Amino acid sequence: MTKAQDPEAFLSEAYHLPDDAAKLAFYQKWAVDYDRQMLEGLGYISATMIAQMLSEQVADRAAGILDIGCGTGLTCSLLGEMGYRNLNGIDYSPDMLSVAASREIYKNLTLADLNQPLEFADHSFDAAISSGTFTHGHVGAEPMDEIFRILRPGGLLACTVHQELWQSKGFEDKFASLQQAGIARQLSLHEGKFFRDGPVEGWVCLFQKI
Repeated sequence: MTKAQDPEAFLSEAYHLPDDAAKLAFYQKWAVDYDRQMLEGLGYISATMIAQMLSEQVADRAAGILDIGCGTGLTCSLLGEMGYRNLNGIDYSPDMLSVAASREIYKNLTLADLNQPLEFADHSFDAAISSGTFTHGHVGAEPMDEIFRILRPGGLLACTVHQELWQSKGFEDKFASLQQAGIARQLSLHEGKFFRDGPVEGWVCLFQKI
């Protein structure tokens, strides 16, 4: 089996990208084949889990939703099937955004670095989702301040965070500080699998902006 056919090699490479240049090169190489590797090769369930969680909380199919680190659009493709029509995405990789655009489900797609301020006005979205961005270690908890800034009061964040990053990248402390500051409240927090046949790998989070 070649590396291009080996899902485990694909995942290992994704989890060990040393810098921004390596990240962009990885997603350029894998963009077209990303969905097949994740869904068929690895049994990825995180996108389905996050889409279902949000749908149980947000009844309005016209709600403005921001897909953070949207990649190829796996999570929003599921929301689109559920009838949500105000879907927006941001990602660091132009190649992944190109695949996401081909789905023709997004209202807007934006090239963005989560380590920089987001170019959205305060209170722009009713909800934000992320099913993979906070799992590879490419991004720490710092973007949470910006994410909650652009959420409307009452807006929701549904996301996954890899267990190895929960403390080491500051997510536990950041969510605690947001709650202590009266910015957010925890609606749900539990451990879960990211892959169907894999071990429990991280946290499934649902927070609401106050």
